[in-house]
Amino acid sequence: MTTEPKEFMSLSNDLLFKETFANIDNRKYLIYFLSCFTDFSYDYLSQIKMVVKYESILNKTKYFDKAYRGDVVIEFANYKINLECYSNFNEASFKKSTTYVMRIFSTQTSRGKNNYNIYESVIQLNFIDNVVKSFPNELEFTYKLLNAKTYEDTILSDAFVIKCFRLDKARELQYNLDNKKLLWLKFIGARSAKERKEIAKGDELLMELDNWIEKYVNDKETQEIFGKWAEKIAEDKGIEKGRKEGLKEGRKEGKQEANLITAKKMLQDTISPLEISKYTGLSLAEIEKLKIN
Repeated sequence: MTTEPKEFMSLSNDLLFKETFANIDNRKYLIYFLSCFTDFSYDYLSQIKMVVKYESILNKTKYFDKAYRGDVVIEFANYKINLECYSNFNEASFKKSTTYVMRIFSTQTSRGKNNYNIYESVIQLNFIDNVVKSFPNELEFTYKLLNAKTYEDTILSDAFVIKCFRLDKARELQYNLDNKKLLWLKFIGARSAKERKEIAKGDELLMELDNWIEKYVNDKETQEIFGKWAEKIAEDKGIEKGRKEGLKEGRKEGKQEANLITAKKMLQDTISPLEISKYTGLSLAEIEKLKIN
């Protein structure tokens, strides 16, 4: 008796990443995850009240609302942590990521509010893959606000932080069960079910999470949701491509119209067609038609 092959989806998939860590049933995995990538211990995070805010893209009124809110925002004590995963990370991705963390931080401000102690620290954790060369070739790197001349002079150094962890770099490194951070990065970026199981082997919580992901991805309802997600992305990419092409064509037509108007005025000033052609880029035939009209 043969069984149908199971679906594989990397945890670096944007929607799966969000659905996994925002799911209320996976809170212990989220706590384990955060304890590996922040300075908070598993015991501490297990004991505090934690609020996880997440809105599935499918439930939003407008697709582009995504640009104005984080994917998974975790709130506890005096901290807010925003989780993001990028399958391709470039300058545009970084700007988008920076917008998220700035918006989260700025929501605390209000008129007459000037006591620094009441502000919550905002930490942005980016898990990134296929990183362009302009970013550091390191497993992890951090951005803060600082003085351009005196790097030691940081502003809000503990209250406004962006941390990036490279999945592509993690694949190049050897790991063991003691290096939990690298273990997680390789687990997130695994490219096959076999590879992910091998990475999780020996770590009880990761093995449990791997089983949950496998069941979740192969659930019929989940596959329908992911299918809608893929269709929505394709649709929005098509709309955006059409918009850009329309703008490009509009600019081209606008430039052509401007050149025709300029050429008419130059003809009225008895400037030679050859000079007009050099100035406007119009052909001599196009300029001759203007004479007739």
